[in-house]
Amino acid sequence: MAEEHFRRIGYAKTAVADIATALGMSPANVYRYFPSKSAIKDAICHRLLDQEHAMIEEIIASPEPAATRLERIILGINSYNRAQFVKEKRLHDMVEVAMAENWEAMQAHCEKIKGYYSTVIAQGIASGEFAALDPATAGETVFTLCTGLCHPTIIAQNNGETAEDDARRAVALILRSLRP
Repeated sequence: MAEEHFRRIGYAKTAVADIATALGMSPANVYRYFPSKSAIKDAICHRLLDQEHAMIEEIIASPEPAATRLERIILGINSYNRAQFVKEKRLHDMVEVAMAENWEAMQAHCEKIKGYYSTVIAQGIASGEFAALDPATAGETVFTLCTGLCHPTIIAQNNGETAEDDARRAVALILRSLRP
C-alpha cells in the first residue's frame, strides 16, 4: 500500500497516516510493523531490489556463454531501472532520496551487483572466454564502467531515443575489453 501511495502521490507527500487510512487501520497499528516511515521506504527499496536480483540470478543460472550472460545482466539492469525509476517519476524520487541518504539497502545492492559481475567474469575466465584477470577487481571495474547504464539518475538524464543503442555499444566495448 505504501508503494502504491509513493507511486501515485509521491514519496515526500505520503504520510504514515495516509498509508494507515488506505489500510483501514490506525497509524499506531502501522508503527507496530514498521517503526518509522523510513523503515517502510527501506522495505519497499529492498523489495524492488530483490526483484532485480532475482532477474540477475536467473540470467547467471542460464547455460549461455559468460559474455552473453554479462551482456544480458547489464542491459537487464539498464532496462529495469528505466522502467521502474524513470517512467515512474515519483518512485524515482524515492530512489533519489535512498541514494542520497546512503541507505543500507543501496550499499548492499551495489556490493551484490559487483558480486554478480565478478561471478560471471570468473566463469568466463574459467571457460577461456575472458582474459585471466582478478574476477573481483574486474567486477568492480565493470560496475564502475556501468554507472552511466545502471544509475537511475544518470539513466533519467540520458534517456533519449538512442539510450538502448548507446547501452548496447557500451556493453560491447566492455565485453571486448575482457576477452583474451
